[in-house]
Amino acid sequence: MQELSGALNALLPLVSDKGQFDDPKNAAAIDTATLRLKNLSHQVRKLDKPAADPAYDSIAQMLDEDLSRAVSALKNGQRDYARLTVRESIGYCIQCHTQTAGGPSFPKLDLGFDPSKMSPLAQGDYYAATRQFDAALGAYLSGVKDSNYAKKDMFGWERAAASSLAISVRFKESPKEAKSITRAIISNSQSSPSMREAAQSWSSSIDRWSREKKNKFKGENARLDRAESLIAEADRARESKAARSGDILFLRASADLHKWLSEHPAGEKRDGASRAKALFLAGRAAEELRELNFWTLHERYYELCIDAAPATSLAQNCFKLLNDSVLMGYTGSSGLSLPPEESTRLAKLKFKAFGDKTP
Repeated sequence: MQELSGALNALLPLVSDKGQFDDPKNAAAIDTATLRLKNLSHQVRKLDKPAADPAYDSIAQMLDEDLSRAVSALKNGQRDYARLTVRESIGYCIQCHTQTAGGPSFPKLDLGFDPSKMSPLAQGDYYAATRQFDAALGAYLSGVKDSNYAKKDMFGWERAAASSLAISVRFKESPKEAKSITRAIISNSQSSPSMREAAQSWSSSIDRWSREKKNKFKGENARLDRAESLIAEADRARESKAARSGDILFLRASADLHKWLSEHPAGEKRDGASRAKALFLAGRAAEELRELNFWTLHERYYELCIDAAPATSLAQNCFKLLNDSVLMGYTGSSGLSLPPEESTRLAKLKFKAFGDKTP
């Protein structure tokens, strides 16, 4: 485990800072550390499962599979796809590294790295990758309020603003904190017209959220039913002039789905169709919010959806979305460059989704 932690610490600062990750001088170090982490993750799957961690098997498998995809993406020059995949994999590493069963947020972790010299965006990404969400929100929000940072790095500032909103809505589920972020965006003298317009739209959606009737959805599937309603509303919003208000709705749906899935793990004796629907909706929300998503990649949800309800129309929809996403991830200026192992994986998933009716 100490070797795994060492490889993790080598990657954390580079994955957290997109500029550092994209810098050619860091390419060799990133490739080496990712391959090392992948090789170690394969060994982790063979270790005895900790008695106190029933999720170990699933986490170890996802870590191994996702890092394999990251290594392939790096070899094929798909660095954005690789960075997102490695960042997600680090989330799995943190869960195992800390051996903490008390929830998905850690107040403070000492991983041998000081992010204080990084930009507000990179600091926030680092804390978010290690699931220190209070620290992440503080780092992002300090950047959102900083007009000098907005003037110097508008792209980084906008990403910090969007990411702080994601944490306040999805993890904190707090209209009050989300509203304070939109106010900070609007009041920053360097805020661009497009960001002010987006913040106004987010603010209106948050106001409606604050006024919503409590316990409108009841029963065991209340969160699943609400998430389905929120995503339907978000789809309608995307077709209107208030398109950006859909961001808040997708984030709220994502929070509901994450909690519903946590409370209804695979293997329970219950309706598999409900779990498959939750995974499909979670994939939809994650894909719409892929740049803000610190928890699980949308492709993972689609794959689990196929496993939960094979040879169904829902599985077929999940496969189509998964296939489109993977092909887009491996398409660059020179066209499609799909590794053989990815092609084999997709073929197996396609057969599982369609059965004997595979097109």
